[in-house]
Amino acid sequence: MNENWQSIAALAVVLVTIVLFIVSSQRKRKKPGCGGGCGCVK
Repeated sequence: MNENWQSIAALAVVLVTIVLFIVSSQRKRKKPGCGGGCGCVK
């Protein structure tokens, strides 16, 4: 029983990480070009 909840918790952490990565990449795609804050010369 002890190993079972650990496996479920590890899978949940992996799934949350994947979802956050996908959401983050989708937000970055919406703004083409430089949105500022990257240190490039405008």
